[in-house]
Amino acid sequence: MGSLAARIGVDIGQKHDPTAVCVSEAQSRDHQPHLVVRHLERLPLGTPYPQVADRIADIAQRVVARTGKAPTVCVDATGVGQPVIDLLRERNPRQPIVAVTFTHGRRCRWKSVDRVSLGKERLVCQLQALLRSGRLHLPAGPESEALSEELLNYEIRVGRNARARFGAFRSGTHDDLVTALGLTYPITQAGSTG
Repeated sequence: MGSLAARIGVDIGQKHDPTAVCVSEAQSRDHQPHLVVRHLERLPLGTPYPQVADRIADIAQRVVARTGKAPTVCVDATGVGQPVIDLLRERNPRQPIVAVTFTHGRRCRWKSVDRVSLGKERLVCQLQALLRSGRLHLPAGPESEALSEELLNYEIRVGRNARARFGAFRSGTHDDLVTALGLTYPITQAGSTG
């Protein structure tokens, strides 16, 4: 069983959705990719960006203490994520951080070594494949239960312009843990337009 370095996925929220953080490791078992989730967390609504950056840095330090390797931190930069990315880079310039901007479709385009645009459809399809085949491993606990509920509420809607939208659309539902989890799935540069 081969294991890759841990990754931290962060979906930044503040007023309406909480910030969600997921730590996972990609593993190869019987020549199949598996995703082992080590940590899931939602920060309280309204947590100021400096505190969000501090918590992410703390989680990254704990990963280093456990594995001996710095994790790659992938942050959703589509909406309000950029200020947190700036704070993280300012506090620890050696921390590998990737700013991920979501787009439509299945495309993945690396703009630089630390910036990528990723189709939400690609993220969702990867998670669905892992779930259906039993290759997603979640820890026991309330956040895992919340993630399971988010996955059940996750919808694909196709608009008049034939573009698909992905997320939790019903009032009171969230998709932040799903997004944080999806950001931990390795985004490879090889074949990145697939």
